[in-house]
Amino acid sequence: MHEATLAENILQIAQDVAAENHAQKILAVGLKLGEMAGVEVDALKFSFDVLKKNTIAENAELKINRVPIQAQCNKCGKIFTVASYNFFCPECDGILILQSGRELLIEFVDCE
Repeated sequence: MHEATLAENILQIAQDVAAENHAQKILAVGLKLGEMAGVEVDALKFSFDVLKKNTIAENAELKINRVPIQAQCNKCGKIFTVASYNFFCPECDGILILQSGRELLIEFVDCE
């Protein structure tokens, strides 16, 4: 289950940010997560909740901003939200080039 490893890394980064800023407590960690990132959100949240116990992030909330799959047609240039992993343009049958949806980024660490 790679979500546990991801949660561990997210928590470590948050703790590093808190230490760099001389914070006593982590209130929230914001994550930007693309639909194609291959992360099971419930498993990630569960892992984060287990790992944060007895740390300065014990009461921190993991806030996840889901990013939809967006792609641009290589022929007509239109941008679409991709459904069902269909990467062909519904307008001209061109190939869609991925623009977003694979993100896995920490957006913020809210400390006190």
